[in-house]
Amino acid sequence: MPERGAVTLADVARLAGVSLATASRALNGSTRKVRPESVDRVQAAALELRYTANVQAQAVARGTTTTLALVVGDIADPYFAAIAAGAIRAADDAGLVVTITSTGGDPAREAAVLGVVAGLRPRAVVLAVSRRLGAGLTSGGSDSAAAVGALVAAGAGVSALVSDLDGAAAGVPGVHGVVIRNLSGAAALAGALVEQGHDSFAVLSGDPDLVTAHARVEGFVAGLAAHGIRVPDDSVVPSAFTRDGGYQAMVTLLDRAAAGSWVLPRCVFAVTDLMAVGAVAAIRERGLVPGVDVGVAGFDDVQMLADVVPALSTVRLPLEEIGERAVRRALGLEADGAIDGEVVLRASTAR
Repeated sequence: MPERGAVTLADVARLAGVSLATASRALNGSTRKVRPESVDRVQAAALELRYTANVQAQAVARGTTTTLALVVGDIADPYFAAIAAGAIRAADDAGLVVTITSTGGDPAREAAVLGVVAGLRPRAVVLAVSRRLGAGLTSGGSDSAAAVGALVAAGAGVSALVSDLDGAAAGVPGVHGVVIRNLSGAAALAGALVEQGHDSFAVLSGDPDLVTAHARVEGFVAGLAAHGIRVPDDSVVPSAFTRDGGYQAMVTLLDRAAAGSWVLPRCVFAVTDLMAVGAVAAIRERGLVPGVDVGVAGFDDVQMLADVVPALSTVRLPLEEIGERAVRRALGLEADGAIDGEVVLRASTAR
């Protein structure tokens, strides 16, 4: 028996009593038919010899590996973590191994990350990142557009999560968009809150340059306008797109109300659940009761926040399903890439 570190495919073929080509097809999932008994002998020989395939060599031979690259904005964000969970499940179903990397929310880093991803020769790539207005993949000469184009040219299937306000994937041939309907979801939430009896609102808008945040604010304001309610400009407060950003934005509103220069509205809409949690904390710190003195609504319905008190009214997105569908879109297994949200009203806006 050869030494463990020196085991080659030729050793496996010799022990199994088959040709090198047959051993390769049996272990590498070739479309050329191999007799079941030969496959069994090859697999038994590989197990006995503890043979490990040279993935890089396979990539050179086939043009791609059995890897799916998942590029996210921030894996610590529960929104992206849930999407990643769904993507990993779908990749596993397809016999692919997921490599996850993060841009850290830095669009300038995205092209560099994609360059590294290209070196892995992935079979498919899923882009789940937060984009800034005017900086999508459609900006023809952008480094990200060029990097994605190179991935497509190398044979990788590519999908990208985009907002209905964005359409970032539309200008890059070969990129399959998974459109999240933020505009209509936020508008539907606004209408539901009005029907619940709320008649004055403030908006914790997050980073106004982020496409997702901008779309949710625009949809919510439009939804209120359809019911004859206007949100004053000074009632739309920008902040970081985080829990702490929601907290600080809510503190700004509470300080104004305490100074007597502004009247606290009946309901506050935060563009993510995570920001809404920060807002709830700020309200409670001032001795007010969230959901009673002032309502709070979010967006996403992140599962790990299900035990927040009071339970958050929100727009439910099927986050794990989004990850699954993004993988299937990248692999060419699914044609429809549109995701609708569902309004869920809970105690945080019950009044």
